[in-house]
Amino acid sequence: MIILYIALAIVGFLILFSIFLCCSAKVVHQGTVLIVQRFGKYNRTAKPGLHWLIPFVEKPRHISWRYLVVASGYRGPETKIVSIEADYVDLREVIVDFRPQRVITKDNVMITIDALLMYQIKDPRRAVFKIQNLPDSLELLTQSNLRDIVALIPLDDTFSSREQINAMLMSRLSETCERWGVEISRVEIQNIFPPPDVKQAMQEQIKEERDRRSTVLKADGERQSLVIRSRGQAVKVVLDAEAFKRVEILKAEGKAEARAFVADAEAKSIEILRDVLAKHSTVKATEYLVALQYLQALTYLGVTAKDKIAVKMVPKAIVDVVKTINKATGLHPAT
Repeated sequence: MIILYIALAIVGFLILFSIFLCCSAKVVHQGTVLIVQRFGKYNRTAKPGLHWLIPFVEKPRHISWRYLVVASGYRGPETKIVSIEADYVDLREVIVDFRPQRVITKDNVMITIDALLMYQIKDPRRAVFKIQNLPDSLELLTQSNLRDIVALIPLDDTFSSREQINAMLMSRLSETCERWGVEISRVEIQNIFPPPDVKQAMQEQIKEERDRRSTVLKADGERQSLVIRSRGQAVKVVLDAEAFKRVEILKAEGKAEARAFVADAEAKSIEILRDVLAKHSTVKATEYLVALQYLQALTYLGVTAKDKIAVKMVPKAIVDVVKTINKATGLHPAT
């Protein structure tokens, strides 16, 4: 009997020891940590690996978090509650898609904004002990700051200022979440939905703005076309004037050269006539030329306006000069 009692005692001890090992051994997976409490007080943060806890003295801190997310369903976006019940804290980056929120702009227009938040727990101790429900608190904090920021921006600037809104929202969240041991990685405004009447008015405004730009561009094109045409006409006039000036200059140069050639020829002929008259007569070359021009002019003086021939008297000095020249040159007998 004693041996039987001893065997039962050994078996019971082994069973209790196995239970002790199962209760005290904890395996922490990669990307998570375990908050260990001793007698209900924080003791340490267990990192990934195998850890031993003292039964009935040490126990992991239980995490119970709940928050709302927007999920895609057959009937469109649906809001559901996500519950986290675990003994570990997840250190991986978390993406939370909050439900659409109604906010009022600076010009008192109510719009609906869909926001996205990305965060990561950097200090598990603060994330567990400094805030009761971290995901839900982040959502409420994001929504309240988003309302404050949008209230400072008019409706027209809201659509074009997403980057500015994201930067301001991230700056405000980072200041508060630092006390909770959380790092905000990114805040993104996904969609902005104005009311139907405002949306229709904005579409009409955009259409009118496009029509106005089209009219302005068309008028500007016509103005530039007229300017280009006028410049072309001005250039054409200048070129025509330059060409006319060049033609006139060439004509004048041609006439001048022709007159120079004629003058040279007349000078040579007068020189030859002077030499001939000097050898055969006492008549001067100037007298001869004057008499010759006078005789040529008689053909016009002898005709009247009614085409009647009129007899003109020639001075005796002219006749004497002609007779003398005829005798000296022997061209024809004087009459």
